[in-house]
Amino acid sequence: MDAPGTENLLRTCRITRFGSNGAERCEDVLVREERYDLHLNGERLIALVCLPSDLEEFVVGFLVSEGILEAPYDIEVSIDESEGRIDARGHFPEQAIRDFFEKKTLTSGCGGGVAGKSLEEPTRCLEIDTDLRVRRDTIAAFMRVLKAEASLYQVTGGAHIAALADSRGELLLTAEDIGRHTAVDKVIGKAILADLDPGKCVLYCSGRLSSEITVKAIHARTPVLVSRAAPTEMSVKLARRFLLTLVGFARGKRMNVYSVPERIVA
Repeated sequence: MDAPGTENLLRTCRITRFGSNGAERCEDVLVREERYDLHLNGERLIALVCLPSDLEEFVVGFLVSEGILEAPYDIEVSIDESEGRIDARGHFPEQAIRDFFEKKTLTSGCGGGVAGKSLEEPTRCLEIDTDLRVRRDTIAAFMRVLKAEASLYQVTGGAHIAALADSRGELLLTAEDIGRHTAVDKVIGKAILADLDPGKCVLYCSGRLSSEITVKAIHARTPVLVSRAAPTEMSVKLARRFLLTLVGFARGKRMNVYSVPERIVA
């Protein structure tokens, strides 16, 4: 059965399934994947591939995580789904756009991806300075909430989830998408459009904590990033440099804190 509100994001197809009793013909549920061309002030920037949901939030979060959109986040987004086109209008620093094209990096995103920034040198980003603290048992409890909220994954096995919570573990926002990086973009965009400060939140996500995920958290100025999966060496280096608390292997009450452990209260 489809998860509530996900019907437009799912499709079925006939497959052959092999099991202990041999082969059988049956239906499987797949998550949708669509391509959109993103234009900034009329100029094409890049093609984005994602779930056809929360597209305005995705664009805002993507531009913030790329260092192209900065506070006070003055932006207008229009979407033509029939043409696969998204237009964003606002003030986008020319240098940030030049950096996007000049410093492209092939990333480790699901299915591969291209980031328009140097992952080793996040631009226009100061060290994260906050008095936010979160208890270890709060993180453990929220990982169960994150699993329960992953409705598309439960139906298809083909989606990632990202969530923002406060320091007490109260769920604030979630977003699901085909890639863990696009899910993070969407939840950051949701926060900005809802006037919710990511700098006062804990960012939880599914999947490994690779460098592009860590850079997104840094640009959003989110002080704590948590996953049940592993980080990479570069993500740890970035987190330590920019004072982001990076938590991996968060499974039950066990977790590894790779940087700024002072924000985690035992």
